[in-house]
Amino acid sequence: MSPVEQRGRGHVGRAATVSAIAVVLVFGGLWLVTLVLSDRNSPDLRIGDQTFTAGRTDAVAESIEKHGPLLLPDVSGRQDRNLILQHIGDDPETGWSAFLANPPDKDQSCTWEWQPDEELFRAKCDPTRTAPADGAGLEQFDVTVGDTIVIDLNADARASYEAGEDGTTTSAP
Repeated sequence: MSPVEQRGRGHVGRAATVSAIAVVLVFGGLWLVTLVLSDRNSPDLRIGDQTFTAGRTDAVAESIEKHGPLLLPDVSGRQDRNLILQHIGDDPETGWSAFLANPPDKDQSCTWEWQPDEELFRAKCDPTRTAPADGAGLEQFDVTVGDTIVIDLNADARASYEAGEDGTTTSAP
């Protein structure tokens, strides 16, 4: 019999178990953070541009006058916000609108198609559905007119974020 007491190898097993649990907790925490941030609609999380510059005001107005409204495809990873840029009238400084290119309850395969003779849009998937020339009643995007046409892609999201997620503002007493 040895004067040194022999112990089992239980401490190695416990150390491995504790290490495995720690690794699972770290990865679980990272997964939760990713999940929370993926739904975050914050202007502070800057992935991609907040605005889109459509081009020189005079050139874009002339193009729309000759060829009709511009269909601008969504280049984000989600690809769910194709837009239509429309100009109505003779003054390139006024009459601009930008709105979603599909009816609210339809996907991207059903876009609004310009009908120049009727001066309105018809849904590709349902020609009985119409929208006015300026897209009134559809989800709109802010358009800034200067030397160039700039469409603000996230104005509503920023306003909601700044007002609080529930749409109300809070202030300290």
